[in-house]
Amino acid sequence: MFLAIAVTMAIVLAWACVSRVFTRWSVTEPVAMIVAGAAVGLTDDEWLLASIDTSTALRVVEFGLALFLFSDATEIRERVARNTGVTRMLVAFVAGICLATVVGKFVLNLDSWPLLLIVACIVMPTDLLPAQSILRDSRITRRVRDTLNIESGLNDGLVAPIMLFALEAYRRAIDSEDAWGALGHALAAVAKAVLVGVPIGVAAGVGLSAAAARGWTDPRTVRCGILAIPVLTFAMGVAIDGNGFVAAFLAGIAFRATHRDIPGEPLELTERLGQFLGLGLWFIVGAIAVASPWLHWTVVVYGLLALTVFRMVPTWIALIGSRFTRSERVILCSLGPRGVASIVFGLLAMNSMADSPDTELVVGATLVVVCSSILLHGIGAPVVAARLGGAGRTEAAGEAV
Repeated sequence: MFLAIAVTMAIVLAWACVSRVFTRWSVTEPVAMIVAGAAVGLTDDEWLLASIDTSTALRVVEFGLALFLFSDATEIRERVARNTGVTRMLVAFVAGICLATVVGKFVLNLDSWPLLLIVACIVMPTDLLPAQSILRDSRITRRVRDTLNIESGLNDGLVAPIMLFALEAYRRAIDSEDAWGALGHALAAVAKAVLVGVPIGVAAGVGLSAAAARGWTDPRTVRCGILAIPVLTFAMGVAIDGNGFVAAFLAGIAFRATHRDIPGEPLELTERLGQFLGLGLWFIVGAIAVASPWLHWTVVVYGLLALTVFRMVPTWIALIGSRFTRSERVILCSLGPRGVASIVFGLLAMNSMADSPDTELVVGATLVVVCSSILLHGIGAPVVAARLGGAGRTEAAGEAV
């Protein structure tokens, strides 16, 4: 365990020394860390895989996911949300999960609906990090960039309770219990999460804002306090048998809605810690990739379908009748990169499923969708922006006139 931590941190330190140099060569964080992880994994993978499959690693992954969900939720702005097609995109996202579950039955030749739902929850959440240039590309209209950004944050929070429901149903099915009995447990857990996350988020937002306004605290301490919010809500949610992930996500939304004019960069520490954990996750993906003998061709086909058909078809249908131009719809359908969310949900499933043979499918699907997305969206995003960005602006201007 400690050797795995030491190697991972050494690679992160090395990347911190040369990140700007590699960025000039279009080598992004995910690419660099995956390559480094693969290089380490080729030497000896047993110690790293053994370190990942532990209860301690599971707790780190869980708290990391709570942090990511909280951070995503704090980026949602009501003003921006009203000017985007987020509602339609979330409908498309849910439809995509359903499509991935149904089609997976035939592509993967599986009969276990809890397992199919677990895999769908891993391969469908989007993350803009593999194609982060999208958010800075002025060739793409502002409303498209905002929609993609908000969608990426919201669908993580939406899929978290579905994922935990699927894992509980899978466990019950393995133990010859009624899998659908997990639904009642999942709904009760979400209700408890609401009772924990919303009050803590509101109290933190109001309390920190008031303290900052009266000069009772300083920006550094405020940043530490904000970092405590997702940890506190997750721990409290789990302590009362609720959904800690949903609690952290709702706390982020409530905090964002209630905090007022906190000086400095109050979310900087939380965001930087999320970035730090993300580097480690990309490294783990690279190490596992070279040690994985379980990439069956059906898993590869399923992963590619998730990046294309399962994203594009529901999104295009959901956007019919919207105010987005044809070019903007094509961009929204095409740009759905996968990243940290898929890795975290994959590791969560891997640890929760213990020694089940189905772990091979979970790991394989995670690797295919994440690694393929880096290539497909990392290379394809600038191409899409160049070919359709200008056309989208022209069409939007024509509609405005």
